[in-house]
Amino acid sequence: MARMLEVLEGSRLLVVTGKGGTGKTTVAAGLAVAAAGRGRRVLVAEVEGRQGLAGLFGRPALDHREARVADRINALAIDPDESLREYLARYGFAPLARLLTWAHLNRFITAAAPGLGDVLLVGKVWEAATRTAPGGSGAYDLVVLDAPPTGRVVPFLRAPETVAELARVGPIRHQADRVRALLDDPGQTAVVLTCLPEELPVSETLEGVAALREAGLPVAGVVANQVTGDRLGGRAGRLAALAKDPAPLAAAAAAAGAELDGAALGTLVGQARDRQRQVSRERRLLKELRDGLDGLPMVELPSLAGGAGGPDEVRTLATHLVPGAPAGASTSASTGAPASASRSVTRNASRNASGNASAGAEPGLWTAPSTSSGRRLPSRAGAPRTRGSGDAHPEAEAGEAGG
Repeated sequence: MARMLEVLEGSRLLVVTGKGGTGKTTVAAGLAVAAAGRGRRVLVAEVEGRQGLAGLFGRPALDHREARVADRINALAIDPDESLREYLARYGFAPLARLLTWAHLNRFITAAAPGLGDVLLVGKVWEAATRTAPGGSGAYDLVVLDAPPTGRVVPFLRAPETVAELARVGPIRHQADRVRALLDDPGQTAVVLTCLPEELPVSETLEGVAALREAGLPVAGVVANQVTGDRLGGRAGRLAALAKDPAPLAAAAAAAGAELDGAALGTLVGQARDRQRQVSRERRLLKELRDGLDGLPMVELPSLAGGAGGPDEVRTLATHLVPGAPAGASTSASTGAPASASRSVTRNASRNASGNASAGAEPGLWTAPSTSSGRRLPSRAGAPRTRGSGDAHPEAEAGEAGG
């Protein structure tokens, strides 16, 4: 069974896909930061023109030129028109490329030829993943691709095969064959799917895994994103008793310096019970997902207060993807150390990841869930629960009051 550390250390190309809205761009950024934190030189790329990666690295925008966005991390937004121009120039047709650009015909050509736009996008990813630096080593140790959603990812990744069938000879067929060889090789390429603990995303993720496997593409694992943390665990059964008699909760609140009246206590217990029902629902769906994966590894990422909208949140998620790992690359550009510098440290960290994880951390990829649970006293009360909140919640106080 593949481990995420092995995927991050051994793959040349990591493809991240998922249903729209499941956070695949955020997960792609988190994986890039986790790999960079372990000393790898990383390129993270998007192909849909949504500029989703830029804000996650504190940048206003990305274009087709590779730009340093963090320590050991470059990023770009791949554009099919620019990729066509680069392709023509590479094979000695630079004047034609300039003519097409001048006449604004690039987009017409990529739209007219079935699959050509996707081939150019995937081809650019292949070029980055196989590019060599002076001295013969790879320019990048890992390329992370924020790929199209699951409904379109198989045709996207199989576009080189489609073009290869149309172009039986020549440079187009040759490049299509080389791209396909990289995508089909589980020793070089890994596909990770993102999912939310909700009915439709779980169903579509299982369908996506089946489609990718049927297409012969190397699926490495699933990331369940925005999972509500179970802070009570076995103590959740005390909530019903606290609803009838909140005196223990009032005593715990008073010990922490908070004087709560009956209405406030009722609100706290009600919110805690609502959250616990959400936890139970998500646990059921995640079990359904895990059972349907037939042994394929799965990791859970926690909900974050305010969502994941910038570099700090991405670094936080990176530590959950690889427990015990460094916090990842900072947003200031600098030259990174060679990837080989941390290989032995990586192996030792993977053996002790669960022991090094911070208290209260969610399970990491691909480690078993921790059975420990921290104990908290109330710090504040009455904040309504919304998805994405990582703040202290009333059920922690309820559990403490319940023993």
